[in-house]
Amino acid sequence: MGKLVDPYGREIDYLRVSVIDRCNLKCFYCVPDVGSCSPDVSEVMSLEEIIKIIKAAASLGIKKVRLTGGEPLVRKDIVEMVSKISEIEGITDISLTTNGVMLNELAPALVKAGLNRVNISLDSMNPANFKKITRGGALKKTQRGIKAALKAGLTPVKINVVAMKGINDGEIEEFVKLTLDNDLHVRFIEYMPISKSHQKQWGECFMPISEIQELCEKIGPLEEEQTYRGNGPAAYYRIQGAKGLVGFISPVSRHFCGKCNRLRVTADGKIKPCLFSMDEIDLKEAGGDEEKLKELFMRSLDLRPDPHQVDRNPESRFNCSKREMQQIGG
Repeated sequence: MGKLVDPYGREIDYLRVSVIDRCNLKCFYCVPDVGSCSPDVSEVMSLEEIIKIIKAAASLGIKKVRLTGGEPLVRKDIVEMVSKISEIEGITDISLTTNGVMLNELAPALVKAGLNRVNISLDSMNPANFKKITRGGALKKTQRGIKAALKAGLTPVKINVVAMKGINDGEIEEFVKLTLDNDLHVRFIEYMPISKSHQKQWGECFMPISEIQELCEKIGPLEEEQTYRGNGPAAYYRIQGAKGLVGFISPVSRHFCGKCNRLRVTADGKIKPCLFSMDEIDLKEAGGDEEKLKELFMRSLDLRPDPHQVDRNPESRFNCSKREMQQIGG
């Protein structure tokens, strides 16, 4: 197996693959304009294309794969996809980010196919607020999905909460309470202004991790968790005696570019060397040839931003994507 190391010494061993850009929810921070993200289904990668890309990446040192969307469970071949990925030499961890709506039905089959873990997006535990944020979603379906994931052994189940002022900041303490008696990792994520269409609502809703953490500590002192390290940028804490953990992901106020170990592939087959960049490389140019795919992955390393430049100008990361989050893969 090879090794992917970018010009700044960061080893890349984690690939996030968006397998579809459609979703069965329309969260306002992900899709600001509902009519703007009507995908051309013909452009979405086939199962065969995805497997070839992951095989090429694994031969270069990718060990961990996360399937994202849109909503990955919308794909009818998602279980087969997980099964085929699990057979790829070098892949040691397969995870999936979902809104949980279809997880109640699919969790057992996904575990059997080789899925290791899930992250479930949940931004409100109030049915009316959940419906408002998701533009019509039913909270009960996601709650059933969480229970199914726990029952199927996809632990630790991670709950992703985009914390937003005036939207769900009044529920932060309730989310923390979920960790007291359940093996859940509740992770609070700063709202990111990915594209220019987000700018106004981001300015109104953004909450830094420092404010979120203050609200969490109303439940009890947070003790830094030393024994658990995830694949991503979350810093983990525990309320004393709690079964689960509280995590904080701060892409805006405390960026983690210097430790970034991932590449992204969009649903239409483009490598994004950085979430916040307009740079993309079209993997379909390789025509499925493994050696050409490997060359394109290697080329993408040179497009990764210098973390020291980001340190000097952190705001340069934002508002520069030509895609919405649904199209990139969360």
